[in-house]
Amino acid sequence: MQGLTMDDISLSIARNMFHLQVYESDGVRFEDLFSKIMYYKSQGFQQVKPYGNVGDRKNDGFIKDEGVYYQVYAPEDASNNVLAAVNKIKDDFQGLMEYWHDICHIKKYYFVLNDKYKGSLPQLHKELINLQSDFNLIDTGVIVAKDLEHDLFNLPDDMIRSVVGHLPDIDHEEYMFVSGFTCFISAWINFEKVARYNVCSVEEPKRPLFVGKVVDVLVQNKIISAQDADFIKHITQIRNRLVHGVSMIVPKKSEIDILILITEKVKLAGVYRLNSCSE
Repeated sequence: MQGLTMDDISLSIARNMFHLQVYESDGVRFEDLFSKIMYYKSQGFQQVKPYGNVGDRKNDGFIKDEGVYYQVYAPEDASNNVLAAVNKIKDDFQGLMEYWHDICHIKKYYFVLNDKYKGSLPQLHKELINLQSDFNLIDTGVIVAKDLEHDLFNLPDDMIRSVVGHLPDIDHEEYMFVSGFTCFISAWINFEKVARYNVCSVEEPKRPLFVGKVVDVLVQNKIISAQDADFIKHITQIRNRLVHGVSMIVPKKSEIDILILITEKVKLAGVYRLNSCSE
């Protein structure tokens, strides 16, 4: 990579790094990622941080001169509880109206969802359209990961680097490894989050379950097959060797696709919670 202008490989790496940030970011981490992009995109944007018992008054960020407000929602998996997301839109907008409307009239309201590139839920659009009609707003909408990616990669290269981090200077062969590694690790992170959520107790564990025990629970409850479990153990070994630098072998695309299919199978099966998640 020469100078400050990114070539095609550098841009692809930057996109992969951004995707990984999205997959890893829940809660406040995603809110900060969103705000950093917005600071670069819109000069008038201001992030609102919670303060003591007052909180942020249901406002995660706004552009005062335009009357534009944003509320960020980044659960581990938004598709697991549609009702919670819809209720958050209703409750947050009510709180926004009660405190902020008199300070700066609400003209536009956007619900920023970390969908992890899965797409937004139709119920959310319906609720926002209802709000736009009921309160005579100029516009409402759902902002998802692909929208943030579009905004980010329309910014100058130095701003993109500031968000995604340092870009390595690599050749085509090295890029193919990085691309495959990023794709695999993203799929693995998603599998772990979905699997742990489905078998862990409601209470926050002192220590998270090892993947092996999570897989055993999934097999016992007939959520996945013994063949699926053997595949996960195989993929776990590859993941461990990669992370610890023992090997540079990345799973084939067909194997990553199988991991994604198993993740969807676990998600669709519902929640099988244990009494405890601690080892």
